[in-house]
Amino acid sequence: MIESFSSYQVLALILAPLVAAGLIRVLMIFAPAWGLIDHPGHRKVHLHPTPLVGGLGMLLTLILLQILTGRLPFESLSLLVALAIITGIGVADDAHELSHRAKFVAQALGAGVIVSGTSVWVTGLGDLLGIGNIELGKWAILVTIISVVGVMNAINMIDGLDGLAASVSLMPVLVLAALAYHAGQAGPAFELALLAAVIFGFLLMNLRLPGRPRALVFMGDTGGMIIGMLIAWYSIKLGGSSNAAVAPITAVWILAMPLLDMGSVMLVRLMQRKSPFHADQQHMHHVLLHAGYSVNQVVGIMSALSLCLGATGIFADRHGVPQALMFLAFLLLWAAYVVALKHPAVIQSIARRVLSPYTQSAGSTR
Repeated sequence: MIESFSSYQVLALILAPLVAAGLIRVLMIFAPAWGLIDHPGHRKVHLHPTPLVGGLGMLLTLILLQILTGRLPFESLSLLVALAIITGIGVADDAHELSHRAKFVAQALGAGVIVSGTSVWVTGLGDLLGIGNIELGKWAILVTIISVVGVMNAINMIDGLDGLAASVSLMPVLVLAALAYHAGQAGPAFELALLAAVIFGFLLMNLRLPGRPRALVFMGDTGGMIIGMLIAWYSIKLGGSSNAAVAPITAVWILAMPLLDMGSVMLVRLMQRKSPFHADQQHMHHVLLHAGYSVNQVVGIMSALSLCLGATGIFADRHGVPQALMFLAFLLLWAAYVVALKHPAVIQSIARRVLSPYTQSAGSTR
């Protein structure tokens, strides 16, 4: 992949983690004055006030390094405007905790800017039913907006432990970068590789490392929405039509971990007659955490699952597995995930037999 990039782009990839970590460190100084501090609370698992500037630092790093390589950031002014919109609402939410309705309106507006200013639309769903390609026609705009908003919220909702959202997101970003490269799309391949490098830089500040028992910074809703929008953009670009680089259902498999978790948690809440946006501890990472796994173990398990699910989708796509069968398999996987969340004790018992926790109490706090 490196051979397809200019020397400036290669240098940007090398510097990205350090620049991201450095910018985030600088922004952490101003976080208290901006009100961007996540304080411990009854629904939260961390014990210390933590800056919420990781997302802002990642976006600034992406823009800066792309400009320094002589490129218009993200190859699309519309995408840049959309990112500005969700960054604004994300920062406001991190500082003041906005309502779900306000966030959804802003997310839909950002997605609307994308569909109105670019041709990156979900125009087809592929052969999901075994009867031929399903083309969306006039429904393409609505489906694209729903897809972008859905992925943004999926990344946001899985952000519950130090290093989790970034690590789980890193897996599909790397897979999409490889797909873009093999499809001969050097621009998206570089942008995705740069995004991966920037996420890694954030993880240097967000993961629990030896001698550092907690995260120094969180990405906040700002980071979740930024990463979510970018992943959605490139997923649609590479798999949003029936004749794209990969089948649309393959793109779903690449994003399976956050999508499954969001869809399952929301469905379980509805079954319990709760709002699908009701904050609780029914996510899979909470189930594993309560089973006694450490935070880093949970992050490792879910990141490995994210990579395995994406690799499964790519393998099936490349070996001619019918898209209808891939769709059915995904629905069955979703059903199994829902059952697992409804019966956490069973999953915890099975998980302990497969992989023993380091301790029975580690990882109980963020």
